[in-house]
Amino acid sequence: MAELKLMKWDWTKHDLNSLKESLAAVLLEEWGGPRSPLALKYINETIIPDLVNCFCNNADLLTNSTFAEIIQWKLKNQFANPSAVVVDLAQDLLIPAQKILNRPQIMDPKEPWRRIFRLWIGDESLPNIAERTGYPLDYLDLLVLRLKKVKAFTANTRASLLECQQNSELREFGFAQLSFFYQFHTAVAGEPLYKEHLKLEQIIWDLGMPLQVQDLVTLLEIIHTHEGQLDEDSLISAMGEAAGIWGYGMGASGGDQRGNLFSCVIDGLISLHYIQKNKAGNLTLSEKSAQTIAGYLLPKLGEQLKRAISIHDVDLSKRILLNQNQEVLIRLIDWTLRELNKEQALEVLSSIYQKISRRVDIYLLKVFANFPLAFDLLMKCLGDNDSLIRARSCEALGRIGNKGAVFSLIQLLRDPVVGVREMAAQALGELGAIVAAKELLRVAEDYGESINVRERARGAVRKIESRSGEGFST
Repeated sequence: MAELKLMKWDWTKHDLNSLKESLAAVLLEEWGGPRSPLALKYINETIIPDLVNCFCNNADLLTNSTFAEIIQWKLKNQFANPSAVVVDLAQDLLIPAQKILNRPQIMDPKEPWRRIFRLWIGDESLPNIAERTGYPLDYLDLLVLRLKKVKAFTANTRASLLECQQNSELREFGFAQLSFFYQFHTAVAGEPLYKEHLKLEQIIWDLGMPLQVQDLVTLLEIIHTHEGQLDEDSLISAMGEAAGIWGYGMGASGGDQRGNLFSCVIDGLISLHYIQKNKAGNLTLSEKSAQTIAGYLLPKLGEQLKRAISIHDVDLSKRILLNQNQEVLIRLIDWTLRELNKEQALEVLSSIYQKISRRVDIYLLKVFANFPLAFDLLMKCLGDNDSLIRARSCEALGRIGNKGAVFSLIQLLRDPVVGVREMAAQALGELGAIVAAKELLRVAEDYGESINVRERARGAVRKIESRSGEGFST
């Protein structure tokens, strides 16, 4: 990767050695720590490296009150220091770190929590978050538990922040933490693209580049628009043509620096597996980046699709869908269910069935269950060579409720694939197909059959009995 680091810091060996020595002096000399060989080994090989890692990962939080509390938590719960000493010991450990890792400081007490939940919203596991931040795992567990309690309380009562504060259990969190959880949960639940915004913020943080979220959105949108068509140089050229993007007041003489920035960002995104190169060396979105950027693209893509439909241009609608990254396409498919009437949606979506990939086809079959007019298409799919296509078609036909599928579904109770037989039995139960009861009972009593298929068959018979009022069980 090109050498350009503007937000994060690479510590020199001298910085790290000085920090280790200073922490050892605090623990062993100022505080008179234990001197047995075993204790010294634990201090030098576990406690000090852990603290160094934590301080370096949070070098802009060394005077932050919440970070100080996290260090106190580490000392007490992770390293078993007495409660009476952790406040003063944490302060004494932070002082040399502040001098050696001399960086601008963020004083907002909510900042450490933002960093934790920005990672959490990006589906990082708590052990991974603990490793990346240096924060104790049990502290992270506690924070997630508290967020869930705030979520549960507000879900049941639609409570305001003031009402949350009046709850005795929630009040124990302290106002700063409670207000953070309340605002975070409210934003996640109600603000469009809030999760995606946090994920992109985290990517920018990991890159260590002076970017805004919209800058990254623009870059990813250009890659998506020209998926698999632009190499790195072409993308840099395309970004340079985007008016005002990433200029940062560099002026004409800043072209080289801006190009270097682009190159660093592209290399960084590749190293983070956020974009990737195909066999031709051209850039494509990864599954993760496509999922994140999809929400930003939907308004524009949706308008394009609506315009194509308004002029009855099915071919244009089809091209719009076929040109999307699969992750973006799946979100656009969901959009059609919300925004188009059923006839329009079915016409557009059926035009791309079997035109992209097996994964998209299977997703479309699930969607077709919302359209009674998709009956004929789904019936044809019952004879597909792909067993998962057959199974999903059975499931969709059961949801549609058209009994014209009953005899074909009965035949599929003898399909060679277990998953197909399961879905066929389930669909027959959903349809309340009395004529299928005898065959379903045969399946349910066949001890050579899969347990799951037998259970589905029994459940189907019970549904048929419940709907018809007749008894079929022997």
